[in-house]
Amino acid sequence: MTNATLDPLILLHVQALIREDLALARDDADLARRLARHGYTFQDTRGGRKLVTLPHGVEVMDLPLHPSALRP
Repeated sequence: MTNATLDPLILLHVQALIREDLALARDDADLARRLARHGYTFQDTRGGRKLVTLPHGVEVMDLPLHPSALRP
């Protein structure tokens, strides 16, 4: 579930920011390092993998299983 309080345009920019990192990450540790450079990390929840902010862990959006699911 996407954070309903975020502007859809902001979500599109965040998706564009992390798209390449999702595509190039070799494993979870690599993905965590790549996302941290942008001020994010991920959390695995019952509802799936979520993109969250560092350091507060505020949920931003769902992370897709495949980066192509993010809109260009």
